[in-house]
Amino acid sequence: MRGRVRTVANVTVKGPILKRLPRKLDVLEGENAVLLVETQEAGVQGRWSRDGEDLPTICQSSCGHMHALVLPGVTREDAGEVTFSLGNSRTTTLLRVKCVKHSPPGPPVLAEMFKGHKNTVLLTWKPPEPAPETPFIYRLERQEVGSEDWIQCFSIEKAGAVEVPGDCVPSEGDYRFRVCTVSEHGRSPHVVFHGSAHLVPTARLVAGLEDVQVYDGEDAVFSLDLSTIIQGTWFLNGEELESNEPEGQVEPGALRYRIEQKGPQHRLLLQAVRHQHSGALIGFSCPGVQDSAALTIQESPVHILSPQDKESLTFTTSERVVLTCELSRVDFPARWYKDGQEVEEGESLVVKIDGRKHRLILPAAEVRDSGEFECRTEGVSAFFSVTVRDPPVHILDPQEHVFVHAITSECVMLACEVDREDAPVRWYKDGQEVEESDFVVLEKEGPHHRLVLPAAQPPDGGEFQCVAGDERAYFTVTITDVSSWIVYPSGKVYVAAVRLERVVLTCELCRPWAEVRWTKDGEEVVESPALLLQKEDTVRRLVLPAVQLEDSGEYLCEIDDESASFTVTVTESYQSQDSSNNNPELCVLLKKPKTRRLWSRFPPWRRTAGAE
Repeated sequence: MRGRVRTVANVTVKGPILKRLPRKLDVLEGENAVLLVETQEAGVQGRWSRDGEDLPTICQSSCGHMHALVLPGVTREDAGEVTFSLGNSRTTTLLRVKCVKHSPPGPPVLAEMFKGHKNTVLLTWKPPEPAPETPFIYRLERQEVGSEDWIQCFSIEKAGAVEVPGDCVPSEGDYRFRVCTVSEHGRSPHVVFHGSAHLVPTARLVAGLEDVQVYDGEDAVFSLDLSTIIQGTWFLNGEELESNEPEGQVEPGALRYRIEQKGPQHRLLLQAVRHQHSGALIGFSCPGVQDSAALTIQESPVHILSPQDKESLTFTTSERVVLTCELSRVDFPARWYKDGQEVEEGESLVVKIDGRKHRLILPAAEVRDSGEFECRTEGVSAFFSVTVRDPPVHILDPQEHVFVHAITSECVMLACEVDREDAPVRWYKDGQEVEESDFVVLEKEGPHHRLVLPAAQPPDGGEFQCVAGDERAYFTVTITDVSSWIVYPSGKVYVAAVRLERVVLTCELCRPWAEVRWTKDGEEVVESPALLLQKEDTVRRLVLPAVQLEDSGEYLCEIDDESASFTVTVTESYQSQDSSNNNPELCVLLKKPKTRRLWSRFPPWRRTAGAE
């Protein structure tokens, strides 16, 4: 209201529950929790629950209007929201369990260690002061000097004295001890006994020696397990075996052996025992343990040590081949077979025996030595698959692809040189192997191989291969049907020159070895300083170094029934431009000669016909 005036009223809703539970209830751990509720009516049945779960009826009771819940000896697990429900009415309290703090017990006092009897230690102490209210025990722990780990030995209920024997430790060494008090309320600090004690465990036999039977030449192993880690001594027929070296020798018989120890396990390995060692007595001794066993050597059926599986071997001709089969017995007989037939010794095959090893030797293997070899003895065999191959063949010449051009009826020769005279060589044309015939000749001269077409025809052209081993030489042959020897010029040539000029008449042929004949006005020309005849590959030239008026005329380059014609006109001087325009034939003669490319397997040449 105005002026900060207010009034407060308490509203109470009456229901079937008259006396309700308190908002909170604190109970010490271990005490009884008692909750009371009064209802308006007597004899009604209510429902008790904690955190939504019904509580056992054994903890509930009712008497008239009063309803009680008793939780004896509550723990922290009993804490929660406790509710009493009756119809639509209910009352709730928060039950809180408070823990009582207990102090851990105190440590023992007057802890002392006495080294009285051999291989034992006496430990004494007094109870802590004041004594713990709850029951407690003493926990005794040990630590080997040099280690950081403490290991529990005993748990003792009463104080006093305890004797620790050597059997309580796993291995020989110096040990320290400590003790503490343990109750349900915790553990006291440790009390360390002053000094240390040297203890040696007393060994017991866990798994003793057993008699061993092995075949002649095999290894014999004797082993035993003790209850603790301790050093021991091995004996052979009563004689002590030295263990200061990794491998020792015992006389007589020079038997080799090895002594091993891994923790409490001891092993004696006798290597490659022989018949003379049969019946030997093996002994072992250590403090508290003595044991022995016998060695028996029995006759063994031979077996193959190596190879265990079939071996596949590849060699080249003239290489030395050695097949080795190792048996389990020394100097035991074995036989060698090739492709099921027993081999015969000779210069090309030698059989040797060296102890357990049987060898078959081929000093210089050949291709025919390939096959399946077998070393057979007493029903067991070792197998070898041997392959002998010729060394790889290499083509020396040609190293590059060769292109061959020829004309009809010309002889074509393809040459291939390999690095071995005995190397097989095959010729192929367009993927098919070539067979010798009247039209194809195959020649061989040492490492030189040739394919000859005596009179080549256009169908003989194609892709040729010379195959030697994994290498190939390639040839491309082209056969052309030529109808004319003269390639250039194809028609009559007119040459106009001024006196004293140099004139060159050029004729190109289809083959470099063809011979021609030069004529002037029907007469064969004679070479002189004023008329030169030149020959270069497929080009034939007639050269007039300094033409005269009388050199004018008709020149022919003749071969068989063919000829090339040149008309040469020599004047004192060139006519004027106007007159040349009125003479179209002369204009043609004065044009720059054409450039032609030769048809040949040789590099192309450029040729010029006309005045130079």
